[in-house]
Amino acid sequence: MPETQESMQQADRIENAVKKVVALGPDFLHGDMSAQAMTDAMIAAVHSYQAEEEADGRDGAPLGARSFKLMPVLQELITCGGGYQANRCDADCVANTIRQLVDEFPLGA
Repeated sequence: MPETQESMQQADRIENAVKKVVALGPDFLHGDMSAQAMTDAMIAAVHSYQAEEEADGRDGAPLGARSFKLMPVLQELITCGGGYQANRCDADCVANTIRQLVDEFPLGA
């Protein structure tokens, strides 16, 4: 998949959604934020990305290699957040996901 201006913009949107969650990660991991609030933020980040894509007339499907690579991270946000809110996992499971994201997407990098 070649990169285009649209695909780079989309990948930036995905990264921004992930970074919104990562920015809250330390507060959650240190007990300053509840699992409910963390998963609300995870779900909201994905919905924000989807709304931006829809506003540009797209369905959110990856347009380039970078977006394709990042899409599973976005899916993890909605799956983990939704799983917690559906009582299918616990705060420790959410913390595991957030730890992985904080490690994979360090702020300022």
